[in-house]
Amino acid sequence: MSLRRKPNPNRNHPLYCPYCAGETLFPNEETEFAWFCTDCTRIFEVKYYGQDDPEQRPAPAKSTSEALKESLAKHGHLINEGGDTPQ
Repeated sequence: MSLRRKPNPNRNHPLYCPYCAGETLFPNEETEFAWFCTDCTRIFEVKYYGQDDPEQRPAPAKSTSEALKESLAKHGHLINEGGDTPQ
């Protein structure tokens, strides 16, 4: 018989207590996400629900060759058909 429950992969480990900034934290048996602070004797939960999608998606990144050509053209360098800059 094991007294330990299976580890929760969704449990986030806080670095400090949100109430007193104490760093002596231990998992608590209240819930799957509860933590006990020995400095202020409070029990709190830390949950990560995810991230919302941005209102506007960023533009796709250019390829390395496209970015190089654009940068060279922006700074006044000519590009040959073979992709080389003239000397």
